[in-house]
This record gives sequence, structure tokens and C-alpha cells, in this order.
Amino acid sequence: MGRSLKSAKLRSEQISLRLFLCMVVIISSILYISIPLIIQSYQEYIKTNQVLTEITSLRALVKTANKISRERAPANKVMSSTVEELAANQKELAEFRLVVDDQIDQTIATLNQGGFESIATHLQTDFKAKLNHGREVVDAYANIPHAQRTSAQFNHAIFTMFDVWDESRKYLNDLMKQSKSKDSKMSNYFISILVLTDMRDQAGRVASNIMAPVTFGEKISDINRARCLQTQHQSQYLWALVDTIQPEQTKTAEYVHLHQRVKTEFLDQGLPLITKLLDQSQNNQTYFLTGTQLTNRIVDKFTTVMDLQNYILDYSIQVAHEQNKKAKQQFIFTLCISCLSLLTAIFIMIYTKRKVFSPLIKAREMILRLSNASKEELKTKQSRQEFLSLFEAIDRLKVMLNQRDMMEMQLKKIANSDVLTGVANRLALEEYVHALERKPSGFLNTAVVVVDIDNFKFVNDQYGHIVGDQVISTIADHLKHNVRASDLIVRYGGDEFLVVIENITIDAAKVIAESIRSEIAKEPIAISNSDELLWVSVSIGVAVGAKNWLELLEKADQSMLRAKAKGKNVVEG
Repeated sequence: MGRSLKSAKLRSEQISLRLFLCMVVIISSILYISIPLIIQSYQEYIKTNQVLTEITSLRALVKTANKISRERAPANKVMSSTVEELAANQKELAEFRLVVDDQIDQTIATLNQGGFESIATHLQTDFKAKLNHGREVVDAYANIPHAQRTSAQFNHAIFTMFDVWDESRKYLNDLMKQSKSKDSKMSNYFISILVLTDMRDQAGRVASNIMAPVTFGEKISDINRARCLQTQHQSQYLWALVDTIQPEQTKTAEYVHLHQRVKTEFLDQGLPLITKLLDQSQNNQTYFLTGTQLTNRIVDKFTTVMDLQNYILDYSIQVAHEQNKKAKQQFIFTLCISCLSLLTAIFIMIYTKRKVFSPLIKAREMILRLSNASKEELKTKQSRQEFLSLFEAIDRLKVMLNQRDMMEMQLKKIANSDVLTGVANRLALEEYVHALERKPSGFLNTAVVVVDIDNFKFVNDQYGHIVGDQVISTIADHLKHNVRASDLIVRYGGDEFLVVIENITIDAAKVIAESIRSEIAKEPIAISNSDELLWVSVSIGVAVGAKNWLELLEKADQSMLRAKAKGKNVVEG
């Protein structure tokens, strides 16, 4: 009896050890799946946060460059003013310079916050010094008596302010070089913003290049004429380039309206003013505008370029905010689901041990103790009561064994199921394949249907991983609807499913595959928290019969690749 009880104790310890190992395997499996997903979603969140920070810094620096370019207009008005106009125009210039200085300080703060400290330092020291020098040249020219002024002095002051803008453009290039997001899917926005910045400056230089000779009523030199024509050509080229590089999905009604305004007001109405002045110079005619009038007439024309640029800037910030928000939601969702799955598994194991296995072990020990009792011991009243309780213990034992079997089935189902879709995973597929290998017919009459979601990467990039998960779950539901309960559905990859069907011909398998394809193609997916409908399709490869599993899977995979090559949304077998 002592040996039996000792043996029972050892067996109980073995059961506890096996339960613990089973718990470790399940938790490890959940962690193996969850940790990469958590890391991936977190990295995506960090990446979108970086994009938002960098495009915010770019917007601040672009606004500074625009303000510097815009300052040339009141500066030119001051330098081309008559004695009567000078005081009012100097006041306008002084007020605008305060706006520019405030914008520079805001940009420095934004760059420091965004991690571009070196650029911010250069703005604070080198750039401000260069800007102050340019302003001193402008003010010095404005203080020269009208009778002593020359066209060359005016030109020198204008080109000094050109140098200031060129300096700000250098910092834009530095920011792009340091940016880690310029190769992301936001790259088109970065390029569009820089192109429009250049176009805004070129638009301003169109008039500035001829401002001095027009103000003095002199013939426009060949150098100034060439520069003016070059900036006109450059402005037209950059305007066309913006529409080319702009993503189609961002060409909203407002974008089209602003883009058309640039053509109508600047290219079609503003540039002809410059052309007419060039022609009058060529023909030795009197200019129809003074320098101040030219500034007033042209400045409103190229503000349309700024309006288009500001729209793209605001739109890009909005897109970056949305991407960052979706990435954050995806990270939180993945983290919560993973933690919930882990806690559920731990709870089930603890509950199983306390409520099922521990009572079973105690009942087993009691049964063994009673079964080893001697006949003399059974004659006593206490022994008879224990003997009678044996049957009660056996009944309880049967109930607990049934509970344990049900719990084992639930645990096995958790281990063999895909968390997102509820269909089988690769672990379940391996067990199923081993079972098929033991059958006499093997894989001769077995079909494998490979289902691959078309353009799934585009869905994830366009709508985010939450919608991507919704698409995968919907495809899994369609598969369940179209195959028998006895057939095995496996989530084989991120956007790929396998359906394994026994005892079927190739024609029957293709009928099932076509039914799956057509049902998915004709039923759109309603995106959560949106009125938008998403249409998806699948490419399906079918194969029946092979010597072994790898050969059968390879045949089905090749069929699926042929379906992709035929244009997708196709069944091939």
C-alpha cells in the first residue's frame, strides 16, 4: 500500500509538471505571435510621429522662406517710391519686417523642438546676420537722394535680398538631407512643398529683375532681360511639375481651384505685364508702369502660388496627423489584444489546475488508498463508509475527467487557431498533414486551394492595419461559408489562406474556388467608422494530387502565381 501511494504521488507530480509545460508552450506561442506584431505596430507609430515632426518643421522653414521672399515687395516699393510715397511705404516695410522676424523666431523654436538644432542655430546667427545686412543695403539705398541714385545701386540692393532668400533655401536643403521621412509615402508632399517654394521665389524675381530699369525709365539690359525670361520659364516649368508629382488622391476640388488660379492670375495675367514692359524696352517706348505700380500690380498675382503652397502644406500636415493617429490606434489595439490573449490563457490554465486537475488528483489518491485497504479494514464502520464513498468518488471522477477532456480540447483549439480569424494556423496544418501522410491514399485525391488577397499592401498603406485586419477576417468568413466543416481552412501567411479538401477532383475543386472568388468580388467591405465601401478581390490557385505535401503545395502555389500574372481576381488550376 505504501508503494502504491508513493507511486500515486509521483504520478500526480508528473501530471502537474505536464500541465505546467503545456502552459509554458501556450504562453510562448502567444508571445511568439504577439511580440513581433507589437514591435511592428510600435515602430510604425514612431515612424509616423517622425514624419509629422519633420513635415511640421519643414512647414515652419518654408513659411520663413516665403516671408523673406515676400519682404522684397515692400522693399522694392520703398526703393522705387517717389518723395511723396516714401514715408507710407517705409512704414509698411517696417511693419512687415516685424512679421518676418516673428516668423523666424517661431521657426527656430519649431526646429529645436523637432530635433534640427544645428539648422536652428544657423538661423539664429548666420541667417539673421545676412538678413540684417540685406536690410541695411535696402535702407541705405532708400536714404540716397533721388538725384544721386543709379539703376546699378538699385539692382545691387535687389540682388542682396535675393542672396538672403538663397541662404534660406540652403537651410531647406539641409533639413531635407537630415530628414528620415523623405523616402516614406509622404515623399511627394515634401517634393511638392519645395517645388512650390522655389516657384514662389521665382515668381517674385520675375518683376524684381526689371524693377531697377523700369523705375529709372532705362532700357532693360541684356543681363536683366535674360534673368527675367529665365525666371518666367522656370516659374512655368515648376507650375507644371507640381501637378505632375502631386498624388491623384490629393487633387481635391480645392486643389484644382487653387492650381487653376495660379495659371489664370499669375501665368495668364501677371506675366504678360512683364512681357509688355520687356517689349516696350526693346522698342525704346515709355514704360506704361512705374516701379511702384509694377510692384502693386504683380504682388497680388503671385500670392496665388502661396495660396496653393499653403493648401498643400496644411493638407500634408492633416495626412501626417491621420497616419499618426491610425498608427497609434493600431499599436494600442495590438497591445490590448495580445495582453488579453495572454491573460486569458493564464486564467484558463490556473482555473484548470485548481478546479479540474487538483480535485482529480485528490480523488485518485483516495481511490487508490481505498482499493489497497485489507478486508479486515473494510469490516470496520469507518472503512465501510470510506468504501461506500468510493463509488461516489468514482462518479465524481468521471465528471471531472469529462471536464478535463473538454478543457484539453479548448486549449488545443486555442493553440491551433489563428487569433484574428479563428481559422486553423500552421501548427494545425502540420498535424493535419501528418494525419494525411499516414493514410494509404496519401495526397493523391487531396486538393489544396491557395487564396491570396490582391493588392493587400495597398489596403494597409491606404487605410491602415485595422482595416487590413478587417479585410482578412472578412475573407476568412467567405471561406467558411463556401467550404464544408470537414475541410481545413488555414491562415498560411499575412494575406494568404489555404483550403485543404480530401477526396475531390480538380473540376470540383475549381468550382469551389470560383464560388469563393466571385462571392468576395461582388460583396464590398464596409469600413468601420466610415461610410466608405472597400472592394477587394483574390487570386486563387488550385492543385489536386501529388506524391507528397510539398509537391502538392508547390503546384497550388504555382497556379496562384499564374492567376496573379493573368491580372488577378482569377482562379487558375
